Amino acid sequence: MAAAKTKYDTVAMSLHWLIAALLIFMLIFGEDLMEAGEVGGTLAPSVHVSIGSAILVLTVLRLVWRLANPPPAYPAGMAPWVQMASKAVQVLFYILLIGIPLTGWLAMPRFLSREGAMTGITIFGAFPVPGAPNLGLPTKSFHELMSNLMIALLTLHVLAALKHHFVNRDDVLRRMLPRGIRSNAGQATD
Repeated sequence: MAAAKTKYDTVAMSLHWLIAALLIFMLIFGEDLMEAGEVGGTLAPSVHVSIGSAILVLTVLRLVWRLANPPPAYPAGMAPWVQMASKAVQVLFYILLIGIPLTGWLAMPRFLSREGAMTGITIFGAFPVPGAPNLGLPTKSFHELMSNLMIALLTLHVLAALKHHFVNRDDVLRRMLPRGIRSNAGQATD
């Protein structure tokens, strides 16, 4: 019988940290990138759209990988309500990581009609943003609301990981850290 998984595999860790880095960049600079396009052309909005597209694609890849490669079990003794909360947060992350880019794309027709000069937006400079249907919904507001929810969820996620590491002294955080960092993190609290 195979030993139980105690950490995420390299693919899951790589996707997690890459998505996290891109997401944090977008939460900090995303709005500024779009506002820069209002006065300075299409490069900054193209960066915004390209990173958003990358987050969407990487999230779908991560979700597929996760379904094929289940994560390690929760630590023994973790309360059932904490496990349920963790699962709910994970589901919300996937919903937002997919929903934010999609609502951003759906907001493009309204943005482009308001900012007529923005028609040259491309994804990684390779191809233009495909046309999105104008649903007549406040998609820009949905995009902004979901981004704000992501900030709250990300804050909760980080605080929970730090609580597990420094207060509970369990392996919840270490199982998502690469080997060298994981070893150093273990020495800091043991």
